[in-house]
Amino acid sequence: MKRGKLLLHLIIIAVAAVLSGSDCKASDREDVAEITSFAFSSDTYADTQWNIDNPGYYIYPSDIGRINKQAVEDVDMDVLEAWAALKEREADKREVIVAIIDTGVDYKHPDLVDHMWKNPREIPDDNIDNDNNGYVDDVYGWDFYNDDATVGHYQYSELLGKEVADPRDNDDHGTHVAGIIAASADNGIGIAGVASGVDVKIMVLKINGGPKGTGSLASAVEAVKYATKMGADICNLSWGTSQYSEELKKVMEESDMLFVAAAGNSGDNNNELPMYPASFGLNNLISVTFIDPAGELTLLSNYGSSTVDIAAPGEDIFSTVVGGYAPMSGSSMAAPQVSAVAAMIYAGKDHIYASDVKELLTTHIKELPKLQGYIKYSGIPSAYQSLLASDKLKQDDQAPVMDLQTHYNMSELQIAVKAEDVGPSGVRVVKWNTGKKTLEDFARGTKGKAVEGELITVSKPGKYTFYAADYAGNEIIQVYEVLDDTTAPDIKSSYTVSADYKSRTVKVRVSDDLSQVKRVEYMTGIRKADEFLPSFAGMELEVINGEAQFMVKNDGIYSIFVIDNRGNMTVKEIVVKTVKATALKLPIKSKTLQTGDSYKLKVQVSPTSTTDLISFKSSNKKVATISSTGKIKALASGKTTITVRTASGLTATCTISVK
Repeated sequence: MKRGKLLLHLIIIAVAAVLSGSDCKASDREDVAEITSFAFSSDTYADTQWNIDNPGYYIYPSDIGRINKQAVEDVDMDVLEAWAALKEREADKREVIVAIIDTGVDYKHPDLVDHMWKNPREIPDDNIDNDNNGYVDDVYGWDFYNDDATVGHYQYSELLGKEVADPRDNDDHGTHVAGIIAASADNGIGIAGVASGVDVKIMVLKINGGPKGTGSLASAVEAVKYATKMGADICNLSWGTSQYSEELKKVMEESDMLFVAAAGNSGDNNNELPMYPASFGLNNLISVTFIDPAGELTLLSNYGSSTVDIAAPGEDIFSTVVGGYAPMSGSSMAAPQVSAVAAMIYAGKDHIYASDVKELLTTHIKELPKLQGYIKYSGIPSAYQSLLASDKLKQDDQAPVMDLQTHYNMSELQIAVKAEDVGPSGVRVVKWNTGKKTLEDFARGTKGKAVEGELITVSKPGKYTFYAADYAGNEIIQVYEVLDDTTAPDIKSSYTVSADYKSRTVKVRVSDDLSQVKRVEYMTGIRKADEFLPSFAGMELEVINGEAQFMVKNDGIYSIFVIDNRGNMTVKEIVVKTVKATALKLPIKSKTLQTGDSYKLKVQVSPTSTTDLISFKSSNKKVATISSTGKIKALASGKTTITVRTASGLTATCTISVK
């Protein structure tokens, strides 16, 4: 497989005569005898649709006649019962959009025309991007294979007298998938789509084309983004590749759509040989293999006990093709069966979410014993049981909430972003952009810059817009203004003079509550801030826990400079002056204490502005001790003399008696 290419997993068993008159070998025929039709609708080929109702046989149209093929009774998805239940429900049913990322689709097909999605904000053929979504005239979707709006490609057949698929684009496959889901029922032609009983619309996103039906992973990524942006509920992926793509996985994971992917048609174990996107293992993705009308996997059905979720009818599936109808087989045909059942569920509920719907569809199944051990849930969907159980689905109509705070990390401005979903579906994406934006600017989470982690760095102060969305389709924006740090750092300073008057120690405490201190320096004399601006013009100080100090020999004026990480500056002068003590007095001459007592000795020094260091000494430390701040601790009975001395040589004494 070429790098980046996607191969459609389809097996065309036969093409009915109504389309191309292709051959049907006699070995395909089990019984060509005339039988009574068991058709459940007025649609021409209703009796081919064993996936909807299986009485134990079905009709296989061919160019040699209608072949009666045997089946196992009741190997179907209980669709008729589900249709009956839908009719009994009086609640309003909403429109459900199913994006088909595939080949193109015959949007003019009479069995599909009433179920085609149309972009409500786009004017056809005016060559203008009316809704500003980046795509011109995207009425039915977009053709990523040809990079234009031509989602259906036709060639007139002289033999058949009508338009058929242009072989250069070959849109039969996507058209077949569309018919399985949405072909109109009871209109007297063709077939009935499994979801024809609800208001289902098909969004066409062509990524594959050419004779081999190939396309690129890049197109698949853009198609998923488009479907998410334009509000599709379900996305059918009837193709696969062995090449892993993190980008594709990410855009699927960040979408609120339910993805239904074909597991492959090579007969492989997907546990050992993954097929993507079916093997991504996402909470919003259902991986589907296919069974035959007997309820068994075929030799070509991929399987995987941990990688394939469910099976669905996929052999001899009669559906629409460009200009007509044809049977096809494969997991490509099984995936849309599940998408269609999901569409029935979505039609009756607002604000449900993909992971919950996935759980519903994979647990309300029709058990098929021969599938046990091959796939996670050994059965096929029961549309009826799923519909009945859909009343239990959780609804989430509350948008996420966001808490935003500005952080100043050194020179960087950062915004702490915390997003939480009030409802049960969970936050699917959080994004942001510069300036004041609208909800539409984020295109349902497909545009904007991703918030990775809970902290982003912005280049400058100003307004920023944040977007959060959950998996139930709720979304919110919040405009947040980042204010710069315009407050200069704070400086507090003091100094001490050594006992010998030979040095002076200046202590500095600096603080900046926002962007934090970047650098602290000092110079002699009165200085201005710009004198410090050349890096290290002054003497830089080491700051530990907001404190620094420097030592000088002489009295004088010293300027202390502090700059924070946003460029705010402060300069503070400190006048260092040695003032010797001229008088020393103790208010008390003696004091009696009890053992264990403490007492703070008061000292009176003149002048009060003295810089002299004061020392204390006990003559008998066994009786009492005294700290450097004058706190006496009585230890044992006896007497001791406390001597107080200034650096200038003044002394005073006090007698302490301990009892």
